[in-house]
Amino acid sequence: MKRVIDKANEMHRQYGDDLDQIAESLGLAVIYEKMTGSFREVYFQEASSIVIREDLSRREKHELIAHAIGHHLLHAGNHLSMQKRIYSFGNYHEKQANVFAAVLLMPSHDLQKVIKTRPRIDEIADYFHVTDELVRLRLLVWANFEKSESKKVLTQPKCDIT
Repeated sequence: MKRVIDKANEMHRQYGDDLDQIAESLGLAVIYEKMTGSFREVYFQEASSIVIREDLSRREKHELIAHAIGHHLLHAGNHLSMQKRIYSFGNYHEKQANVFAAVLLMPSHDLQKVIKTRPRIDEIADYFHVTDELVRLRLLVWANFEKSESKKVLTQPKCDIT
């Protein structure tokens, strides 16, 4: 998972969370279409296209674009998102793309500032303009993969060289 987190952080350092700029820099077209059934997002590698269901909320669209960019950067082949839940327990590539989206849209340094005030999940979601479900995933990722690293950086004693 470290590779996924590192890649999301790298993209955020370069572009922030401007998904249009990220997609453009990667040569990806983002297309909004009517979809039926449980289809929500499809990433076509050969066509360099992300197709997003047009009747989703702005937050869901935002997350799914970040998710598809994660597939583009991390995985070969075409991918589609059909499940309602953002965190699928069955597919490792889906888990990686979801973590990529969560870290890209809620970078650790910003997340740490926000959680110092002990906000509710919905308040964090409002701050980052994402869904509550993505916030829950992001907090799990931070607690399991990043929290100890940030503590090491924050609590290391200063060394004076004399």
